Amino acid sequence: MENNAVKRDNRKALPKYLLILLAAAIFGGVLGFAVGWLGHDSLSETIVTAVNNGLTAIAPWAIPVTSIVSLALILWLYRSAKRLFTGWDGEDDTAMDQADEKLNWALLLTTAQMILDMFFFAMQNLYSESWMVLAGVLAFLLSVALLIVAQQKIVDLTRRMNPEKQGSVYDMKFKKKWFESCDEAERKQIGQAAYKAFGVMNTACPILWLIFIMLSFAFDFNLLPPVFAVCLLWLLLNVTYCLESIRLGRRK
Repeated sequence: MENNAVKRDNRKALPKYLLILLAAAIFGGVLGFAVGWLGHDSLSETIVTAVNNGLTAIAPWAIPVTSIVSLALILWLYRSAKRLFTGWDGEDDTAMDQADEKLNWALLLTTAQMILDMFFFAMQNLYSESWMVLAGVLAFLLSVALLIVAQQKIVDLTRRMNPEKQGSVYDMKFKKKWFESCDEAERKQIGQAAYKAFGVMNTACPILWLIFIMLSFAFDFNLLPPVFAVCLLWLLLNVTYCLESIRLGRRK
């Protein structure tokens, strides 16, 4: 019966799988034609020049502007959560749930802005004038420092709301201590979120690989560095996941 069920599931899924492959082949053909057209009559050079000019104009202001906007939103979310907590009557769980959600959004913004800072820092070194590189370094360091302090404030408020939580942002083992202080429901939530992120990355990596392959034909750049970075991250993701699954399976 089990063998029949396996065959039945395969027969049921195969037509849809083949249809997806056909659609992907058609899309790839259209995309390849578009890339070939893009490289015709020096159109790609025009696009590269326009992008370079735009990045040169944006580079000096990218970190300061995005940091101000992000930190303003983080401060607003933090203060809103703090007001909900300080005004909590000890019975209304809805208020605490709202405060916790606001802190999660604030923490997401700190992480996103830090990643943007790293990207813009690299962009500044490529597209800014030499005399502005030092200003870019100072802006980067200031933004990162403020984001770390913001993370500390968010974690501290979360610990005040949940006294059982442990760990400091400045502790190198913060993630481990925080996870160990979570209850079973929170660990399950973390596991579900991590598996969702795992699935998204396993979809995004081959898409990025294909995009870089296609763009290399149109813009004639060194394909190896971006493809190496994507494949390395993809490999680390899957190897880490599989090894951890094996380790947890042995413990079980």
